[in-house]
Amino acid sequence: MIARQGGGTNAGHMGLRWTGTGVTLAVVSAGLLLGCAHPPPAPVGSDQGEERRLAGAEGWLLGRSLGFGFATSVVFVHGVGGNNHNFDPQMAEFRSSRRVVAFDQRGCGGSADAPAGNYDLDTRVQDLRKLLDGLRLEMPVLVGQGTGVQVVARFAERNPGNVLGLVLVDPVSGNAEAGRVAALPDSDFRPAVERWLVTLLGGARAETREQVLASVQVARIPAMRAMLSDAATTDLPASLAAFPGPVLVLAAPDEPVPSPLQPGIVVRRLSSGGHWSTLDVPDEVNAALREFLRPLDAAARTRRWSG
Repeated sequence: MIARQGGGTNAGHMGLRWTGTGVTLAVVSAGLLLGCAHPPPAPVGSDQGEERRLAGAEGWLLGRSLGFGFATSVVFVHGVGGNNHNFDPQMAEFRSSRRVVAFDQRGCGGSADAPAGNYDLDTRVQDLRKLLDGLRLEMPVLVGQGTGVQVVARFAERNPGNVLGLVLVDPVSGNAEAGRVAALPDSDFRPAVERWLVTLLGGARAETREQVLASVQVARIPAMRAMLSDAATTDLPASLAAFPGPVLVLAAPDEPVPSPLQPGIVVRRLSSGGHWSTLDVPDEVNAALREFLRPLDAAARTRRWSG
């Protein structure tokens, strides 16, 4: 099943220039730069030479736009306290055949703080909208991990003609513990987040655990608070029910899967790992994503030839 096509996105106020297989994006709107009152911390993770400032609805986002080709583009959105390096294995795998994009959400990693402290779901969905416009990605597949699924699902719900499909990795929805942590005062918040994440890292590889806990130290409290609140209160199944395109859910063995899900949504259990399956079992995630993309790529080729 292929999502219906709608009108293309409008190019944002971005200048593009090619550098090898990556894209360097220069923000030419002074309003975006002025939106960030102070610079964010230095980027966290490897491959920093490929990271660039990308547009956001307010301020700017740090991320990577790599690869080129006619195959379906893929955009990755991380969860609470994460950054674009949560998808390093996927970016390395798929950049040779298509555009792949991953970015730090506002208040996370090396992205700007929100100018007015606004980290709500609607604003983060607008960040994704602005990024897709700036990169001229009209019909990508969106991949969300953890609380990042809230962003991609809400975007697809509101823009069904601009999303070809959704892949949700270890989705979080209706999580009461996330809601409890979100309500804690700042003095107690960060230790509680770390304890919550440690429980999710029970089946994780040591490298995954180290990377995740390091990224949480950089993420700002208001951003994580908003993401956790979304994880507790946003109705993910309702958003998915409003999207007519294909949806694949990938979940670690002990991860709960939101329900009820509409018929046609495929749920696949992975063999091992914890909440960050993109890092724990990258080969399995990549294989599932290749399988998901295969018919979408074929349909895109048919449209190009028939058009």
